[in-house]
Amino acid sequence: MNTRGIKEVSIFEVSPRDGLQPEPEFIATEKKIKLVNDLADAGCKRIEVTSFVHPRWVPQMRDAKEVHAGIEKKPGVAYSALVPNVKGLELALSCGFREVVTIMSTTDGHNRKNLNMSPKESLAEIEKINRIAAGEGVKVRSYIATVFGCPLEGDQDPAKALEIALALESFGSYEVSLGDTTGMANPLSAHRIPKLVKSRLTKAGLAVHYHKYHGLEFANNLASLEAGVTVFDGAAGGLGGCPYAPGAKGNCQTEILVEMFSRMGVATGIDLEKLYKVGEYAQTLSTLLHKTCKSPQGAAHGQEAGGRQETV
Repeated sequence: MNTRGIKEVSIFEVSPRDGLQPEPEFIATEKKIKLVNDLADAGCKRIEVTSFVHPRWVPQMRDAKEVHAGIEKKPGVAYSALVPNVKGLELALSCGFREVVTIMSTTDGHNRKNLNMSPKESLAEIEKINRIAAGEGVKVRSYIATVFGCPLEGDQDPAKALEIALALESFGSYEVSLGDTTGMANPLSAHRIPKLVKSRLTKAGLAVHYHKYHGLEFANNLASLEAGVTVFDGAAGGLGGCPYAPGAKGNCQTEILVEMFSRMGVATGIDLEKLYKVGEYAQTLSTLLHKTCKSPQGAAHGQEAGGRQETV
């Protein structure tokens, strides 16, 4: 399927941040740097490098400053960091990031567990982040979590996601990513909800962020493609998860997502053979993931920012 005739899509790679953040054993900084550099070498043009969160909540990201300082800044690649609040933004700016990512949930329960704030408080914080970032010439991308269902509060009215997306756009976020936090989406909702939000946005772009659920994440991405979405989040190796979202599994595996698009004649600008190798390397960093990534030739072809864990 690709009845809309879309010939090219953009991949937003989240493995270095969203993929590694739940890992219980600290991963050496140089290994994180290698992961980012290898992703850029494979042709990934948008990479979420790290996050600036209090190390008490996300100890894995305590070396955010060192990781950013150590990576090769490849021309044409946008490197971003997730910031849960203004303090996180200040730290990202001090390191030289030119793009940051914010996050909030549609539900009160998940937003409080994830960020220790109500959704209303998160919106106020994100408005401040956007205002400060704009003054520094820094771009802001914004996640909305639990769009397709919340593990704590169940199914959600799409109107919630739409209302938040419009608010984020009004603040100046250049792109909004709709998150399926624990794999609760299905192809119908993955088509209907992004189509609704996309139809109402006038300035901001739209992306989708699906988590694993027995392969259903690929059907969901395809459904969103049919809805006109052209930006897709993925994590090399399929890494990821969230301790504040019961049932959360890894992110959609970028290698397979890119191969799916490639077989459909939809360009991503990414070298698939190199990407599979990066995925294999990413999986060696994980103690939570134990499956081996097959290549195309194989059978299947310390900054204190406050806040808590953040996930989409």
